[in-house]
Amino acid sequence: MAAESTDVVADGGADAAGKAWEWEERVVSAVPAASADEAWALLSDFLAFHRWHPRVAACRLASGTPRAPGCVRYCEGTPDGDGVPPDWAHETLLEYDPDRRFFRYEMNDNNMGFGLFFATFRVVPAAAGAGCELRWEFECEPVRGTPREALVARLQAGLDGMAARVRDHVLAARAGSVVAGGLGAADELKLDNSIAV
Repeated sequence: MAAESTDVVADGGADAAGKAWEWEERVVSAVPAASADEAWALLSDFLAFHRWHPRVAACRLASGTPRAPGCVRYCEGTPDGDGVPPDWAHETLLEYDPDRRFFRYEMNDNNMGFGLFFATFRVVPAAAGAGCELRWEFECEPVRGTPREALVARLQAGLDGMAARVRDHVLAARAGSVVAGGLGAADELKLDNSIAV
């Protein structure tokens, strides 16, 4: 069963500094099989993006202290196989709030044509029914050589892939708990950040 997607939401507006962004959007992907706490336990590590995003091959600390505002991660995409170097970016963590299950970051340097780019990643309880939603919100200047719709579609596909990996990991962890003699609900939330099976 694939992760369920919901509509892409366009939000016009301005950031705290009053800058009006030409591109401001949000993509959402539902994970009915995981609670918000379960999903956040897996996705809260700013340096573990490569474990969950299907098109990210590497993510590591470039400077600073993990999960502390100001830390910088280096992310590198998966090779396309056509000899073109993979995408890469340096991203600075601006805000990290485990109680509200979100972090906000800025892309500083990259080879993908981005200028100013800010993003917020959130895990929220599902509005209706069981599970949670993954939300990836961004605000940026137009990206050279990329139509807005193409960027939104790329982010949606990446988020859907992350949701599918979270779902599969949570279901496998629960199945392992049952086989191991059954753990309590509180124990089921103690998932590691690995997708290795």
